[in-house]
Amino acid sequence: MISNAASYSVSGREERGVIVALHGVTDNAAALSSISRRWGTEWRVYLVDALGHGLSRRFHDDDLADPFTALVAAARAVVIDAARHAVSRKVVLMGHSMGGAIAAAIAREVPDLVQALVLEDPALLTDTQRQAYADTARERVVHQDAVTADPSRAIAELKVSYPAWPAAEYGAWAQGKAQVDRRFLATGVVSGRGRELLAELAVPTLLLTGDGGDVLFGAAGLAQAEALANPHLSTALIPDATHTVRRDRPKEFYQVVNEFLGRHGQDPQPAPYIADELASVLDTTPSQDMARYHVVRRQGEDAFGGASPGAGVTVETVVVGEVPLRCLRGDGEPTAAVLSIHGGGYVAGEARFDDARNADLVELFGGAVVASPDYRLAPEYPWPAGATDCADALRYLAQTYPGLPLYVLGDSAGAGLAQQAIALLAESGEPVRIERAFLLEPCLEPGMDTGSFATYRDGPIWTREASAASWRHYLGDPRVTPPYVPSRRAAALMPPTFIVVNPADPLRDEGLRLAQDLADAGVPVELHMFPGTFHGALSVPSSRTWHRVKEAMRAFLATPMG
Repeated sequence: MISNAASYSVSGREERGVIVALHGVTDNAAALSSISRRWGTEWRVYLVDALGHGLSRRFHDDDLADPFTALVAAARAVVIDAARHAVSRKVVLMGHSMGGAIAAAIAREVPDLVQALVLEDPALLTDTQRQAYADTARERVVHQDAVTADPSRAIAELKVSYPAWPAAEYGAWAQGKAQVDRRFLATGVVSGRGRELLAELAVPTLLLTGDGGDVLFGAAGLAQAEALANPHLSTALIPDATHTVRRDRPKEFYQVVNEFLGRHGQDPQPAPYIADELASVLDTTPSQDMARYHVVRRQGEDAFGGASPGAGVTVETVVVGEVPLRCLRGDGEPTAAVLSIHGGGYVAGEARFDDARNADLVELFGGAVVASPDYRLAPEYPWPAGATDCADALRYLAQTYPGLPLYVLGDSAGAGLAQQAIALLAESGEPVRIERAFLLEPCLEPGMDTGSFATYRDGPIWTREASAASWRHYLGDPRVTPPYVPSRRAAALMPPTFIVVNPADPLRDEGLRLAQDLADAGVPVELHMFPGTFHGALSVPSSRTWHRVKEAMRAFLATPMG
């Protein structure tokens, strides 16, 4: 991936946070690979190629007037992007040598984005060290050319001097020498400010160094750092380590850093805003333990089995194929047909549980017949059974009410089934004209890789664990192609679409992404997110929230669209 000037890789899963790691001069992101292997099971890890290194772009002429500022600017863009997608909106910033100097500069500039800072023998140089880098710049260029000309020999010599390095990083070291921008190397610049910068850091900072002859800090440098009396600064000296502390003494390095990160973890996630009128729903909604779907089905019966359409609405059940279709209508002839698909994580729920909401839809759609299918549930009937049932129901309504506009509405998994049914009908060669789709809190993608799934992994109501179990039941075989693949073609098949997402919902971002996909495919789309809502709270009968949703739907229906 490339952010402005910098190339970087991203791996791992964000459980404890996000790490952005920066390498030293003439190295590349591949030389940081052990960081990803060590922490990738709990952290999302960004390994960054510095400007003029690895796969990042070369230095421009104007960059070379102040190369360190250019290095910081390129890396800062990655840090901002990584923090923007992090649950806490912060990252742990790690840097070795030149990367440490870059990391320190960024931490000073944007401390609100930095959870903690780890500096591995950083190039915060003394005047003598700075001059030494300048004096040996030409020699360094010649050395990189020699490594590039005979990498096998260079690696063999390196292994003698540094036998403890991770095996994968010897090759990366040689690769970095071939990739580095020689014009940058010739400047002799690897740092900006010196050690005085440590006094200005306002984030938890760990400074590590070794006691080898090539270190930049060592014991004397740590003493200077500690004399600055910055309360945010911790130090550690790793015995028998050279300038490459992590690669020389990985066990000791990771132990010290893990202890540091344990003391400076993510800030607690702020409690989401919940509308007062919906707070009681949190206490009355059954547990979403979808692994025990039989229990969830019984709980659904206990909680929602008494739903009633109310006065003035009649209920008739017809059978389409072998699937009951529960049809609600008011007095007089219907003016529209609506397929309303219930939710339940693809494994639970019944059409009658939505009687109260569907009775509201009869009036909202101007005297419609509102039909809700008792589609087959997973895991007894995995994909595409439920979607096929919904497609058949749409075809039935189109054939039974040929002169009326046809709409489809779905909530959560029901919204996912609505999208899937539309796609199945299009692929059947006998498409059905659907005027508009209404997707409430849509459940579309089994990847669960969005920011909202990280932020609201534990709910309220719907959780990552519940979602994983539901998709496991619905897909049957995890290797199967998922029902919804976010292609331009899939988006273009949709009719004008109304989408509502919840602020505090792990499904939020896939609904946002769908709205973007539809807009980019030229499909008319309207997107809403009402304050204080969470999964399952949009259509609570008689709530102000449900009233607002209905008014927005009514306005969408009244808006002319080609």
